[in-house]
Amino acid sequence: MNYKIHVSHAAEHDLHSAANYIAHQLQNPLAARRMLANALASIDSLETFPGRFPVIDEPLLASHQLHFVPVQNYLLFYRIDSSTQTVHILRFLYGHSDWQAILRADVLPT
Repeated sequence: MNYKIHVSHAAEHDLHSAANYIAHQLQNPLAARRMLANALASIDSLETFPGRFPVIDEPLLASHQLHFVPVQNYLLFYRIDSSTQTVHILRFLYGHSDWQAILRADVLPT
């Protein structure tokens, strides 16, 4: 059975910001298109067997079952809701950013 995919507004913003940065700041529109295509392909692949990617190896984040997919220099973060057969794409963050702090602030309930 295929899972539904829900992309959060934050993840959409992250994807567009990353592509814009690569295209305009790094002046490499081809690399930006390639990165975006790879990210979208990774998202689409989560429709089938989304549990194949690991849970984050950090105790607090792992307790919320946050998975990640590496996409070039970025990390795609998601959560699986088995009860609704939905994969929630939460964020798309640069791998060398302080993504743990960003996820703790943005994704985890307060």
